Amino acid sequence: MADADLVLEGGGVKGLALVGAVAALADFRDPYSIHRVAGTSAGAIVAGLLASGLDLARVKATMDKLDFSQFEDQAGFLAGVPIVGPLAGLLFHQGLYAGEFLHRWLQDTLAAQGVHTWADLKDDDPHSALPPSRRYKLVVIVSDISRGLMLRLPWDYEELLGVDPDTASVADAIRASASIPFFFRPWIMPTNPAVTGHDHIVCADGGLLSNYPMAIFDRHDGKPARWPTIGVKLSGRSTIRAQDWRPDNNNLELAMSLLTTMLGAHDRAYVSDPQASSRTIFIDTSNYRATDFRLSRQDKDALYALGLAGGKKFLATWDWEKWKAGDYTMQP
Repeated sequence: MADADLVLEGGGVKGLALVGAVAALADFRDPYSIHRVAGTSAGAIVAGLLASGLDLARVKATMDKLDFSQFEDQAGFLAGVPIVGPLAGLLFHQGLYAGEFLHRWLQDTLAAQGVHTWADLKDDDPHSALPPSRRYKLVVIVSDISRGLMLRLPWDYEELLGVDPDTASVADAIRASASIPFFFRPWIMPTNPAVTGHDHIVCADGGLLSNYPMAIFDRHDGKPARWPTIGVKLSGRSTIRAQDWRPDNNNLELAMSLLTTMLGAHDRAYVSDPQASSRTIFIDTSNYRATDFRLSRQDKDALYALGLAGGKKFLATWDWEKWKAGDYTMQP
């Protein structure tokens, strides 16, 4: 059995493709055992399920069973009023939807695996290059928009929030990471005023600052890695196409283009580095929108199949020994 760490890109409902890619790794002739998982937004959701101990078949079954339209929940006195309800949420609460269903679903799903706080995800690995304070099975990327900071949770709880990570909720961190701007209300996270100067921060989708934190588990002490970090990216290898051009004729189109640019520009430049792209599973999910919460069962199956195919294509040429020797040209 081969070993690996895993990094999963954000992408809303397209996260089903991430599950397919991980299935390809698990079904490989030398199956991969995943040690640590990092992710942003939808990638954080899938990463959280994996880190909680759910086996891959149950992760897929959980995602298949989930009715994504329930994520379009509303709150307030105008809740349920067509068009007006979501717009009121956007105008008065910074998001079309409350995100309460998403949070409850995360809490319940993780609790069923015995995961409540980060103490339940401790990684007992004495040979890890990470300091003991960072030895967890999961890392979630969150954007602290109050201070303009990227948070790597649970790593940054103590220093940047003044909070003991072992008392903090895992579901809260994942919900914060999945706070897609305009769609979900930002997440309010409590902090220690002695550290932050305030009793809370406002959090949004981690993808605003890094949608694909590929280097998060890389060593920086000059010693060789024990195993690879493999990433899964929800786009084709080349993502700039003529049909991607947008006219931005109105304020909403402009806002969405700004959001798309923020979510992709930083990591697109990073993945242009062969050292990163050569260990990345690329999945072309361009026919699907991240916020299409009304996917059909056929759409779900298609996304999973795309991920599975992308994973198999990657594994057909991937060679860890060659990569360690500096050969980054394995993918076609």
